[in-house]
Amino acid sequence: MTRRLTPAEQLAADARNTTLAQLLASTDPAGWNLALVKQAILAAGRSMPEFSANDFRDLLPEMGAGMAGLACHALRIQGLIEPTGARVPSTLASTHGHGIHVYRLTTKARTAGTEAAA
Repeated sequence: MTRRLTPAEQLAADARNTTLAQLLASTDPAGWNLALVKQAILAAGRSMPEFSANDFRDLLPEMGAGMAGLACHALRIQGLIEPTGARVPSTLASTHGHGIHVYRLTTKARTAGTEAAA
């Protein structure tokens, strides 16, 4: 059973989603780059028991490197990855080392192909 959000939590979630939508619209209006980064994360996740956005930033071109965290968030919302409960410092300079989630693939992601991210 899913817990209902309080009004304050719903407002915070709406604000977060609006911010993410604005970021995505300004950096990737066609959605092509995000889909590519999500597929790369799912493909790599099949061989990595746990991972964070840090693991992909150095592997992706400049545009994709900035979208690694956004892609992880989108995959979590889709139910394809889940947080392990651990956090690591971000390697993205603009975040000043704040903590980011460590994830693992869900059963749903392991049984679906990488096209599930699109």
